[in-house]
Amino acid sequence: MDTVYNIWLQQTPLVARQKQELLTYFGEAKKVYEASYEAYFEAHLEKRCIEKLLLAKKRLNEAEKIKNYCEKEGIYILDKTHPEYPFYLKQIVDSPIVLFIKGQLASLQKPLFAIVGSRKCSEYGYEMAYQLASNLAQTGITIVSGMALGIDEAAHKGALRNGDSIAVLGTGVDCCYPKKNYGIYKEMCQKGCLVTEYEPGIEPLPFHFPLRNRIISGMTMGVLVVEADIRSGSLITANLALEYNREVFAVPGNITSSLSSGTNELIKHGAKCVTCIEDILEELPIDFLNTFEENKKNSSVNPYYKLAQHETIVYAYVSWNPICLEELLLNTRLPYMNLLECLVGLETRELIKRLPGERYVRIK
Repeated sequence: MDTVYNIWLQQTPLVARQKQELLTYFGEAKKVYEASYEAYFEAHLEKRCIEKLLLAKKRLNEAEKIKNYCEKEGIYILDKTHPEYPFYLKQIVDSPIVLFIKGQLASLQKPLFAIVGSRKCSEYGYEMAYQLASNLAQTGITIVSGMALGIDEAAHKGALRNGDSIAVLGTGVDCCYPKKNYGIYKEMCQKGCLVTEYEPGIEPLPFHFPLRNRIISGMTMGVLVVEADIRSGSLITANLALEYNREVFAVPGNITSSLSSGTNELIKHGAKCVTCIEDILEELPIDFLNTFEENKKNSSVNPYYKLAQHETIVYAYVSWNPICLEELLLNTRLPYMNLLECLVGLETRELIKRLPGERYVRIK
């Protein structure tokens, strides 16, 4: 019966932080439901919030119907006392009272890392998200994203190539949005899971997605932004990650492209510049990093190269599409001789290839 009261509290028309404060004050959702007007007043609730709670008490039966439906359809309902409820998510002040999960709960107990970015991404951004997600998944990390088109889609696909992925939805778990990603949606039920605070049957609404972003930031060790303009919702996710004391990373991009304005701004204000997974792994908890280093020693996979600062910048601007030397000079703003030195170093490491006409292309 506790599950029913938790679902009821989640459905009340209060903001997430208020629900969490009530749960902390009264100890459990059932006591929140049973409390009187005076008890709510003593808990420092405003009159209009008290009135909303009193009206919501009439809808306890709806919560019971949701619980029964989820049991019938194999949808998990996790409250914060459940051992599979994501550890990091419990720590934030506005975490959901319950999560609705479809898929494999074991994915929630692996190290979680988020990759987000623009829906209208470039080929370069899509490829970077795919490759970084795929390589991170190979180390045992579960990649978390929002199942949107563009960068989210690439991150899920890359992760599923080598491991698990989790989609945090702005809908019920029985709703695939956007429908174009139905293949990813189905695969994640087998290799990962779908996570949401919305009960089954809830359709996508615009205000759901900014709220969804706090779950992505809250449940993960860090957030990587791959291509985002200055007004992108991905920056909301990054800012929330900072608020929750999570690591924030960004992939640099062309300074003339609006798609890179948000990520370049993040780097300017302290986000870590990422061109390979070791840039991320070295910031993760030491116990995970030690495990990764041990696995790498025993693996036949080629090690990732540690680049100097200027090489990192140049490598970020050499994409899978050929780019000319003049454009690299403009984008990197490096002196001519410094740029040539970096290009030679990257070519020696077999990370890029020189083409006729002073053009360069990424090969790894």
